[in-house]
Amino acid sequence: MTSYQLRDTTTRQLLSRDLADYAAAEAAADRLDDALEHALAANGESAGRIRLRLDIERVTGGVTETVGHHVLLLGVDDVSDLLPAV
Repeated sequence: MTSYQLRDTTTRQLLSRDLADYAAAEAAADRLDDALEHALAANGESAGRIRLRLDIERVTGGVTETVGHHVLLLGVDDVSDLLPAV
């Protein structure tokens, strides 16, 4: 049986597993993005410009294969322009 999972590319930490398909893995990445933004806001912190790269992995018969990547960009809409209007 095939399943999918998300792994942080840098730390290799497994973030989500036993996902039904590739679309479910992308949805899990979106939920992770929302949760991180919410946690930062709850602590009164700005995301700044945090970039996280996640591997989407397919697991079949105990064999793990990277089949895609997802990049989360947190805080890119926080500040649109730092220059004063002229």
